[in-house]
Amino acid sequence: MRLVFFGTGAFGLPTLEAVHARREFELCGIVTGPDKPQGRGRKIAPTPIGEWAEAQSFQPVWKPAKLSDPALAAQLCGVEADAFVVVAYRILPETVFTLAPHALNLHASLLPAYRGAAPIQRAIMAGETRTGVTTFLLQKTVDTGGILLQRDTAIGADENAGELAQRLSSLGADVVLETLAMIASGSVRSQPQDDGRASAAPKIMPADRRLDFRESGVMSINRVRALAPAPAAVAVFRDKLVKVLALADAGPNPVPCAPGEVIDANPRTGLRIAAYDRALEVRSIQPEGKSPQSGAEFVRGYRVANGERFEKADLESLC
Repeated sequence: MRLVFFGTGAFGLPTLEAVHARREFELCGIVTGPDKPQGRGRKIAPTPIGEWAEAQSFQPVWKPAKLSDPALAAQLCGVEADAFVVVAYRILPETVFTLAPHALNLHASLLPAYRGAAPIQRAIMAGETRTGVTTFLLQKTVDTGGILLQRDTAIGADENAGELAQRLSSLGADVVLETLAMIASGSVRSQPQDDGRASAAPKIMPADRRLDFRESGVMSINRVRALAPAPAAVAVFRDKLVKVLALADAGPNPVPCAPGEVIDANPRTGLRIAAYDRALEVRSIQPEGKSPQSGAEFVRGYRVANGERFEKADLESLC
């Protein structure tokens, strides 16, 4: 069975590696994004998928700037693939995904829940306790095609988006392999999605990153989990932006205080701040230009005092 893999981010690596390792599948091409400036030095570098292909000396690899490029269509037609496998890539136009008899996508939710660009983050932000992965057939409308296979899993109470993504990427690789085996055997069947049960998972915007301690403590904790380790939830302390990477429930506020107020700054035991209904323990925080540190390290380094405030960041600082 001849396959072309489409992917950009690290989420697709376990699937790509699994497909490449299986003898019954012939990986006959990879489509990924163009090389771009990355990191603090803005050095031109390939995508994680492109980097894997370079390490494996795999060819052919196509990096189209525009998916409508006729050259890409000609190259895809030339390899005569039986299936396209799409994981964490751009939206494929119908003129591309119809070039193979089968075109399937791996999505990091239990569709029709959390259709969109940020299903993992949105599920955690909403306080979900379960999620999963879905393989489905591509069609013109995004994330709406017939479901092929699904697997569910619990979301850990303290699990952040990076940790959950790593687990779902491995689970997804197994589901893709099983789906491809069903296609190869002719036993695959798709199930239409129930649009009445659909929910959206739009991309993360700057406003989503702003911690507002006037929210409930649970909402602040879930926002931090959903955005860790990157792009990270943010607040302002002493007029400087800080990334808050881990919060925990520290029980009821011990005294009346304003949301965002420091209620316990201890250089040994750590940092607690107030949401409107709970005290929150800061377990990991990253000041501008610094490495992540514990709440206690932050208190020692900045000599934080009780009564100081963590404020809501303005949008301009996040653009």
